[in-house]
Amino acid sequence: MAKQRPVTCRECGKRRVKALTINPITGKQRRSTINICQDCHSKTIDYKFFSSSFGQWLRRAFQRQCTNSIPKNTNELRDLIYLWKFYRKACGFKSDGEVVTKTYDYQLCHIDPLKGENGLVGKLISTNLMIAPAQLNRELSNLPFPYNTQQSVQKGEEITDDNFKEICRQRYNLPLLAAEFCMIPQKKNKALPVFESLGVDVQTTLSKELKRLGFPVDHIIEESVSHKHNKTPEAIALDIFDTFFKVGGTLAVSQLNNYRESNDEDGLSKESIKKLLEYDYTLPSEKLRLSREKRKQKDYWEDIGF
Repeated sequence: MAKQRPVTCRECGKRRVKALTINPITGKQRRSTINICQDCHSKTIDYKFFSSSFGQWLRRAFQRQCTNSIPKNTNELRDLIYLWKFYRKACGFKSDGEVVTKTYDYQLCHIDPLKGENGLVGKLISTNLMIAPAQLNRELSNLPFPYNTQQSVQKGEEITDDNFKEICRQRYNLPLLAAEFCMIPQKKNKALPVFESLGVDVQTTLSKELKRLGFPVDHIIEESVSHKHNKTPEAIALDIFDTFFKVGGTLAVSQLNNYRESNDEDGLSKESIKKLLEYDYTLPSEKLRLSREKRKQKDYWEDIGF
């Protein structure tokens, strides 16, 4: 390897050789693309994770939990990131350039409550969380789930701003997660763009979440069925969400099945419903890689005259 010339590190200001970095996904080594020395790079290697939107949300969420109730390892945290992304997509967001608002007001609701009986704490993991209407979450608060899901633990050490980062560094491969999900630091003092995302309606979110949690769901409450009951699909879905948290998933699914379209010709096709109920678990980094490969192939065929 050629001898590296020293540069002025942008962090410490000293003249040193650029840091040797490792791609956490491929394992390949290369010199840093920015002027930073090895010591400073080691200190800031998880900067993208902690300063991202998810990292900021995780810090607030962890401070309501304890060391026993947070994800145990990188795989559990990866599942939580997926769910957080699904939650954000379900909400939908719109901006007029000044204020950002949700299209649908959802929250990530604990199934086993955050503050349970006898000092128990509900885990902050994907299998103990459900994307559900915020209004329902506020009304039910810490209502005990109707049966033991074994998703609660005894209270452990508190998590604060002082120990949050160190706990995360010890348990999780932060550079890997930051690379897999293409996390970027939140930009401060940047002008807010005008944008809008549609979000996912309540009845579709209900079916998607029940299916994600392992219940046998293969349909969505449709307008044609709800009209027969003089209710909107959203009102019916809210009732079933309420049943889930008060009585359990089995009865919620049974209630959902009462609103199945009997005539396939009047509703969505099975293929369309299947597509609506599926969550996309493709990593953002993989989508980016496939997009680049597709672009390269397109350029290749254009170069040879096709």
